[in-house]
Amino acid sequence: MKGRMKKLVAVLCGVFVLFGSSMGLAAQAEEAVRAWIVSEYRELEGENVAHGIYDIPDTAGARAATLTGCTIGISVNADGVRGSIKTGSTVTASEIGIKDIKVEKYVNGEWKLVGSNSGGTKYNTNACAMNVSTSSAEKGVQYRMSCTHFAVLEGVRHELFNVTKGVSY
Repeated sequence: MKGRMKKLVAVLCGVFVLFGSSMGLAAQAEEAVRAWIVSEYRELEGENVAHGIYDIPDTAGARAATLTGCTIGISVNADGVRGSIKTGSTVTASEIGIKDIKVEKYVNGEWKLVGSNSGGTKYNTNACAMNVSTSSAEKGVQYRMSCTHFAVLEGVRHELFNVTKGVSY
């Protein structure tokens, strides 16, 4: 009986070690997405460019306090995935920014997370723009980028989730 118990404990320990090490490998597979706040949205260059599905055009002179000029663009080439993101508002925001930036690739019929960044914030202004990048991309694989644009306008928080179409090189 003691022999069976020792074998069971050994098997359970082996399973724990196996799952523990594979969980660590999965966590290490996600690439850090480098992000930096810039002064304005920069249109991406190249043939492999896609834009956000939920982009909001810039409506200068609007009277209501709301999000405007929110855009996300993605390009993919041998150097990696590049993105340019902007959040704008019709009035000065006490806080405005971009959060939950994700880069995903399309594998076996599913979008798989390959990198993320928490984003950035600016205060007492009406725009925040960021550039983001990864260090690599696979040829022939589709990538997409998503984020949440947000602003606190006259004490009310406004948010917009945005995602690009898939693009590859």
